[in-house]
Amino acid sequence: MILPDYQTFETQFKEGFNQVIYTRLAADLDTPVSLLLKLTAASKDAFILESVTGGEVRGRYSIIGMKPDLVWKCHGKKSYINRSARFDDEAFEEQNVPPLDAFRALLKESYINLPDGLPQAAAGLFGYHGYDMIRLVEHLPNVNPDPLGLPDALFLRPSVVA
Repeated sequence: MILPDYQTFETQFKEGFNQVIYTRLAADLDTPVSLLLKLTAASKDAFILESVTGGEVRGRYSIIGMKPDLVWKCHGKKSYINRSARFDDEAFEEQNVPPLDAFRALLKESYINLPDGLPQAAAGLFGYHGYDMIRLVEHLPNVNPDPLGLPDALFLRPSVVA
C-alpha cells in the first residue's frame, strides 16, 4: 500500500507542505550493499549510510539515497545551490547570502513532518560539513594546501530514500 492516499497528498500539496510518499517492503533476503547496487545501478549522486552497534557485528540501520532534486555546496565564503540536480548536475547558482545563513534557510525549506512510524532518516539533507567550515565562524590561518579542490560542505536532498 502506498501512503498517503492521493486525496491526503493533494490536500497537503495544495497547502504547500513538503511530504513523503512511502511504502514498506520486505527486503530481509538482501544485504544493504546488494540493495544499493540494485536500486541505484551505480548512478551518480547515490549513497549508502550504515550504522553499526556492538563493534562490527550487527547493523542497526542502513540508508540508501538517490536521485537528488537539490544539491547545496560551499567553497570558502561562497555557497551554491542546484535546484535542477536531477536534470542538470552543473546548474549551480551562487547564493547571495553568507553560507551558514543559506544552509539554515535550506534546512527550514526542506523540513518534513514525517508520519508516525517512519524513521527520522526517511527524508532530509544528507552530506557533510568539512573541517574548513570552522573558518566561517572563527578566524584561523588558511595555510593548508587544497590539491583536490573539494567543497568545504556538500549536501544532497534525495528524492528517493530506501
